[in-house]
Amino acid sequence: MPKRRFQALVLTFFLAACIGVPLEAEPVVVIESPILESDMAGLQEILDQSIADFAAEIDELTGETLEKPDFLRGSSYATSQAILSSLSIHDVTRPFIAIGSSAAYYSPWLSTAVVSELDSLDVTSDVDAGACVQPLVLRGGLPLNFLLDGLSVMGTGGYMDATTGPFGVTSITASLSAQYVAFRPKSGAVAWNGLTFSLGGGFASQTLSVTIEADEITQTIPIDPDGPGPLAPFEARVSVEPTIKASIETLLLSCNAGAMTGVTFLKAFTLFAGGGVSAGWGRSKIAIDSKDPINVSGYLGDLIDTPGTIGVTGTADEYADIFIRPYLAGGLAFSVGAFELAIPITFKPVDAISVAVFFGVRL
Repeated sequence: MPKRRFQALVLTFFLAACIGVPLEAEPVVVIESPILESDMAGLQEILDQSIADFAAEIDELTGETLEKPDFLRGSSYATSQAILSSLSIHDVTRPFIAIGSSAAYYSPWLSTAVVSELDSLDVTSDVDAGACVQPLVLRGGLPLNFLLDGLSVMGTGGYMDATTGPFGVTSITASLSAQYVAFRPKSGAVAWNGLTFSLGGGFASQTLSVTIEADEITQTIPIDPDGPGPLAPFEARVSVEPTIKASIETLLLSCNAGAMTGVTFLKAFTLFAGGGVSAGWGRSKIAIDSKDPINVSGYLGDLIDTPGTIGVTGTADEYADIFIRPYLAGGLAFSVGAFELAIPITFKPVDAISVAVFFGVRL
């Protein structure tokens, strides 16, 4: 029995798509050709060559679909902004613990044009925008006056793992910061909250995934089995319907320094404001994975002994950046006894904003 019965045609194509830094891995197109029954060396060679031509089309499809440097940059910036909203706190003079959610959006001049254009976007579109959603965030703070009067520490942690239809989101965030109250809060019906300086850092890892069903790729193969002989030529049809799972993976390491002050009315309602600077390193990349059957119809379809597949795997595009971004912060809080509802907001002029809502208890 010919050795080709046990062999697969494997073709590797490297896609050059790099923004900022070299790719850790490049997409690889792997084709395992269908194997015909024995004693069909001539037809097998024709089939192999036809299927090999699919690689160029898969290469083009991958490039158009997955090269999105603007969207990758936006994902990094939105993730860094989301961390800031969780760290914005107006009072750590008492121990507290809170649970909440946060969301961040990035777009130059905070344009919402991408929202109105959603219906016209397709897999080849690259939008200069990004978003980060954290539906579950825990944060807590503890005064460290025994070490230094006015010193406190606060930590946050967020997690999300959800899938809806072809879309999925997985994110993990964590941050830790120290606060120092330089000017102590006052008391009264209208009380100044003093001035608090903060210094901290954060980590975030987010994966946004989507399953893309591309149009069918087909090729018709003319076959003349005996050349000038008496047998009539015929055609075979080879097709594949690529289903690509693409994910945008964002990794962020950041640090920030800022100051916050505010005013409390009737010991219940607080308005706070401040600002600072955030610096760090962010990387976003698009990873892809697919493996689809190769369909052969016509005369050759009845002669297939081992079905074939075509797949793509690896990293298609990457963006990495070191950033320094000033920000403004503010918000409001409403407390009744030990319970508090806080809504911190952070804004980076003029392209990013984040909002969080926390419900907690102060001890």
